[in-house]
Amino acid sequence: MAKRKKYKLKFDVFLYLAVIIILIIFAKKGINAYKEYKYHKTTEYKLITQGYTKKDIKLLDKYFDEKELKELAKNKKDTTLLSLMNSKYYLHKNLAEYQEYYDVNANKTPDEIIQIVNIHRNHEYYDNPIDTDMDKGYGIIVNKYYHLSEDYEPDDLVTISTKYSWGNLGSQKIRQDAYDAYVNMHEAAQSEANIYLMVNSSYRNYKDQQRVYNNYKTNHGEAYADNIAARPGYSEHQTGLALDIFSIASPSQATFKDSESYKWLLENSYKYGFILRYPDGKENITGYKFESWHYRYVGIDLAKKIHDSGLTFDEYYAYYIEKN
Repeated sequence: MAKRKKYKLKFDVFLYLAVIIILIIFAKKGINAYKEYKYHKTTEYKLITQGYTKKDIKLLDKYFDEKELKELAKNKKDTTLLSLMNSKYYLHKNLAEYQEYYDVNANKTPDEIIQIVNIHRNHEYYDNPIDTDMDKGYGIIVNKYYHLSEDYEPDDLVTISTKYSWGNLGSQKIRQDAYDAYVNMHEAAQSEANIYLMVNSSYRNYKDQQRVYNNYKTNHGEAYADNIAARPGYSEHQTGLALDIFSIASPSQATFKDSESYKWLLENSYKYGFILRYPDGKENITGYKFESWHYRYVGIDLAKKIHDSGLTFDEYYAYYIEKN
C-alpha cells in the first residue's frame, strides 16, 4: 500500500511539473506573440515592410524624428533620399533644396546635387544674397552669394611696405595678421627659391570695388564684368584678407601661371596661412576663372586643412565651417 502511494506521489509530481512546463511554454509563446504583435505596430517594422533595411533605418533615425519616420513609412523605400544621406557632405538642413533640385535635374548624381546645393549654385549668382557671418573670424567667406555691407572696413588695416608691393606708399593695405604672414612668406620665397614676391592689389573698400566693376561693365558689358570681377560688396578684397601676388620676375597675369613663382606659391602658400582662392578648373564652383595670383589669408591651421582636403574654399566653407 505504501509502495502504491509512493508511485502515485511521483506521478503527481511529474504531472505537476509537466503542467508547469506546458504553462511556461505557452506563456513564452504568448509573450513572444505579444511582442511580435507590438513590434508589428512599430515604425521600424513598417519601414522594413516598405523595403528599408535596419542599416537604412539607423541612418534615417539619425536625422528624422518619430513623426517624420512615420510619414516615410507610408511610402515605398526612397532610394534617392538614402543616396543623398549616404553622401559624404550631406547636410540635413539642405534636404528640401536637394530634393527640389533633383526634381528638375534627375541626371545629376547625389554627390553633384549635394555639392551644387551646399555652395548655393542652385541659385543664380547675386540672386540669393546672404550676409557674411563675421563671427567666423579669418574663415569668413565672400563670394557671389555672401556679401559685406557697404560700410564694412576692417579696423586693423596696415600699410604694405613698397618693399613688398607696387604702387605708392599707402596705396596698398591689408589686415595686420595677413601682412605679418605675407612678409614671412615673402622672405621664405626669397631665401628658398630666390623668388621676390610682390603685391599688385590688396584691400579695396566698397567704392573702390564699385569703380573696378563698373569700369569692366562699361567697357565690356555685365556678363564679362561678372566673370572677371566681383560686384561691390561681394569682393574678397574688401575683407582685407585677399592679395593679388606676383613677383619681380613674373609680373603679368597672362604668364604668371607658368612661372616658378606660381609653382612655389602653390606648394608653399598654405604653410603661411594663404590659399589659392580660384584654382584651375573650378570655375563652376568658385564663379571665377582661374586666377593664379589671387590668394586669401585664412590662418595657418585652416589653410592646411583646406589644402589637405583638396577642396575649394567655397566647398570647405559649406561642408565644415558654415554648418557649425
